[in-house]
Amino acid sequence: MVVFKFPEEPERDFIKRVIGLPGETVAVHGGKVWINGKALVEPYELQPPAYTMPPIKLGPNQLFVMGDNRNDSDDSHIWGPLPMKNIIGRAIVRYWPPDRVLLPLTPTTAVR
Repeated sequence: MVVFKFPEEPERDFIKRVIGLPGETVAVHGGKVWINGKALVEPYELQPPAYTMPPIKLGPNQLFVMGDNRNDSDDSHIWGPLPMKNIIGRAIVRYWPPDRVLLPLTPTTAVR
């Protein structure tokens, strides 16, 4: 999970899950997120995506970020890859919703 300046309104900070890394290809179809042609296993996902997104190849300084509420998230599937220069930092605690508090977040629980 990363905190970043929202590309369309830099005065706003967002927090999202990193899904795609530089050089990877991300697509969405059949209710799944695909990375380099392999379906991503997402135990944290609130519901599978109900939309299709054609493949996007990430550049060397880009990430693909998504909210866990795939169908109601203002994220890379709407506005495109996140420039790495927009990153403020990494989330280390999840406190919402209360029944899913996680302290501290680890690479396993925070990113893919």
